[in-house]
Amino acid sequence: MEKYSNLIPQPQTRFVKIRCPDCGTTMVTYSHASIPVKCPKCGKVLVEPTGGKALIVAEIVEVLR
Repeated sequence: MEKYSNLIPQPQTRFVKIRCPDCGTTMVTYSHASIPVKCPKCGKVLVEPTGGKALIVAEIVEVLR
């Protein structure tokens, strides 16, 4: 049974909890975001899309599964 569990692929994408470096607001976003994500409080861009994995400018607090 262990042999077959290694053959099942796991997704590489995750949801990530991030914190704004300016105002400290936390929010949950997608690791492969396709649109820019702005802080709802101060309006700073926290996540920039790159065509694959997004560039996260903010502090990563937790990686959710």
